Amino acid sequence: MYLEALNNREKELFLSLAYNLSAADKDYSPEERVTVASYCREMGIDFDMSKVNLSVDEVIDEISSCSTQIKRIIIFEAMRLTLADFDYDEDERDILKKALEKFGLDMSFHDRCEALINEFIELQGKLNELIEE
Repeated sequence: MYLEALNNREKELFLSLAYNLSAADKDYSPEERVTVASYCREMGIDFDMSKVNLSVDEVIDEISSCSTQIKRIIIFEAMRLTLADFDYDEDERDILKKALEKFGLDMSFHDRCEALINEFIELQGKLNELIEE
């Protein structure tokens, strides 16, 4: 949705974070794969998850020097990925909580993102039902 605002390095960092989030629950689900592929299309880049060589802490540290708007975009889009498979587990929550703290964003931002993304997913399901009637 908002990833086109990122520069090339920020895009790489975002996808590295996405990889770490996807791997956190040891289940790179089909929904997560589709979401990551859509991110790559949106950003106009190819990305090979097997070439990620930064730990989640290193990725978060690098992103922390970005602007507040970029950090908000990254958290929002990362949360969208974690909710894509309807299994937002504790390991994924811990990574995003660590990122929020490092980025200087509070849990209310997290909670608002989670609520709005869930509403969007619900609306998207209703729209799909309407089209498929």
